[in-house]
Amino acid sequence: MNIPPLVQAFVLHFGEMGSRWGINRTVGQIYALLYVSEKPLNADEIGEAIGCSRSNVSMGLKELQSWRLVKLQHFPATAANTSPRRKTCG
Repeated sequence: MNIPPLVQAFVLHFGEMGSRWGINRTVGQIYALLYVSEKPLNADEIGEAIGCSRSNVSMGLKELQSWRLVKLQHFPATAANTSPRRKTCG
């Protein structure tokens, strides 16, 4: 996933701010990426965008979901889309 430099800077900065607020840096980056994303993203897309493993992204999403900051959305599987997607609550 190719993200614009301004979005990348925002995601990195939000992750840094999150670590100062006492939350995991990756959790902050995931939330920031989902917040600015125009479409729902799955764990693979998030991991590729922020450079984290799928398992780390999955744990971060579960934490955000427990805070009700993201929600799980299921989409019909296609050849190009075989995993559920998540999107920020809004």
